Amino acid sequence: MSKMKIYSGAYVILNPGSVVWVTAGDGMSDGVFTVTWNMPVRKEPAMVAIECSQNHHTYQFIRKTGEFAINVPEAKMVNAVLGCGRVSGKTGVDKFEKFGLTRDKAEKIKAPLIREAFANLECRVSQVIDMGSSALLLAQVVSTQVDEAHFVDGKLSFDNGLELLHHLTGDQFCISSKVLVGKV
Repeated sequence: MSKMKIYSGAYVILNPGSVVWVTAGDGMSDGVFTVTWNMPVRKEPAMVAIECSQNHHTYQFIRKTGEFAINVPEAKMVNAVLGCGRVSGKTGVDKFEKFGLTRDKAEKIKAPLIREAFANLECRVSQVIDMGSSALLLAQVVSTQVDEAHFVDGKLSFDNGLELLHHLTGDQFCISSKVLVGKV
């Protein structure tokens, strides 16, 4: 195997985690934006982390309420995922309407959930790490909903056509659609 040295872009090597939509709102107004940098950080109680720009329109709702939702789309939603990442809510555009997304009421937070996502995680911020223009948000998951066709015996199931979307860079994505089982 021949390897080359790279001097920037290491995040591209580590980041094809699942792309998610983050929603936030105060009960009167809301917003949605795409996040590629997200991860679980603890199983019980469940905690997650997301990194986002402090300049995002929707981030202001997170700061105000201390809550957000992670909505996990399927690969077939790639255009809406890209659009929610490229179009700014500061312009007054309703990205839910523009990209064909439906608001659902959350169980424990004010932020809306996205009906078209196969999974929704309702989160409360427990810590904000200021990184200058961006912030790392650590949050406890307070409620989770998942499409039962894609979650069997406590695990993701790809048997019913689930394809997860992973961001590579720019407008490029890849998908995961099956489970490999390793043996030792």
